[in-house]
Amino acid sequence: MTPARCTQPPSGKAAMAAAQYRAALPVIQTRRLVLRAPSLDDLPVWTSICKESFGDTEQEAWTEFSYYTSGWLLHGHGLFSVTLKEDDQVIGFVILGLEWDDQEPELGYMFSTEHRLQGFATEACTAVRDFGFDLLGSGQFVSYVSQSNARSNALAERLDATRDKVAERNFGAEQRVWRYGEVQA
Repeated sequence: MTPARCTQPPSGKAAMAAAQYRAALPVIQTRRLVLRAPSLDDLPVWTSICKESFGDTEQEAWTEFSYYTSGWLLHGHGLFSVTLKEDDQVIGFVILGLEWDDQEPELGYMFSTEHRLQGFATEACTAVRDFGFDLLGSGQFVSYVSQSNARSNALAERLDATRDKVAERNFGAEQRVWRYGEVQA
């Protein structure tokens, strides 16, 4: 299957421009990971995770990848590709960004199946949480997690987030709102 034109890497001056734009975005390093700007080379991993976890089509995955990546230009924060420091393998993604109906920036994540339950999400999200504190300030971003998603709720607790029950009332019983830093009563 031939990839859509929009997913083919740029060439010539456009490729150089894309590399320069990515280089201007923050890079965060942890003990085992490098969190960097996404590139089209990361799209197959994104698509695979989206298909497996959410049942997305390739087109839906492309749209979401583009959407989250654009956050850097629109809001000054966005999608990080999470790579292993040892070999630059993309293992997942962490976002500090806004979805269409979010009322404030959200810290979210997704990792490939083979890289779950190894502490990578905690390590990467801790780094992005701290980046968010520096960029946005304490109490200025949240995670929206389904009440039934035990692993994501446990991760929010490990990240020292606190449930914002005032915000939860706006979402109904199925949604937990985890706030990083200051908590609204």
